[in-house]
Amino acid sequence: MLTFVESISLAGDRAKQNDDACGFLGDRAWVLDGATDLHGEPLTGWKSDASWIANIANSQLHGMEGGDLRSAVYETSVVASQAFTTLLAGRTFERWQSPISSLLMIEETSEGVAGIDLGDSRLFALDATGIVHVTGGPKTGREAETRAAAQQTDADKPLLERTATIEMLRRGRAALNQDGAHWTFGIDPKCADHARAWSFKLARPAHVLLMTDGFAALTDQYGAYDAAGLVRAALDKGLQELGRELRAIEAQDSGGTLHPRFKKSDDATALLMRLS
Repeated sequence: MLTFVESISLAGDRAKQNDDACGFLGDRAWVLDGATDLHGEPLTGWKSDASWIANIANSQLHGMEGGDLRSAVYETSVVASQAFTTLLAGRTFERWQSPISSLLMIEETSEGVAGIDLGDSRLFALDATGIVHVTGGPKTGREAETRAAAQQTDADKPLLERTATIEMLRRGRAALNQDGAHWTFGIDPKCADHARAWSFKLARPAHVLLMTDGFAALTDQYGAYDAAGLVRAALDKGLQELGRELRAIEAQDSGGTLHPRFKKSDDATALLMRLS
């Protein structure tokens, strides 16, 4: 049985909306991470198109039962596409303006869990024998962001307010979600065909930690834990304490000297599930 233990979702900037979402229903659980808007006025009328895509997907997944995981991604994207078309009412937009989100979803199987993902969210699973499984996110994604952030040397503005940075990010965003490129969840239902699928055998009781990249930074960027250690810390300390540790690391390196990044703090969401 897959059951809920604890969750946390921290806004990267408490003056703005949180573009993450998460949920669980029956034998499934998921996390979503809307990609930060790179344009001024949101196309959807929400505070951000990133929060819109994450929330419409979250709502759809909460109302969906049955079918396989890939079909769930496809149907959710169809709903998002239709809603986006209605909201735009014929207005045109650039490729880099298309709302996208990371999506990682799991379901219980007889042997453990199976999952599917698009984007850069992460999953660490620790089973009763101490074996840890890690998946999600492009392997070079975090390193690429670190290198790109480190190269932005003009210090007169925050990184995401610098023209050169925004133009670079727009080029990268425009290159996504097409043949031969990296795919994320979005308003093109073909994204379901490109989602990575995987499964793990887990000795029960096992614990599965689903995270957006902002929370997984504790391991992937800041090196505060390894994968098994982060799951154990979630069990021993709780996600709230890990959230405090995350923000403390970022506050001590607010300028990104030790850990170059585009934002001082990213939205950070984690969902801890138990498989028994």
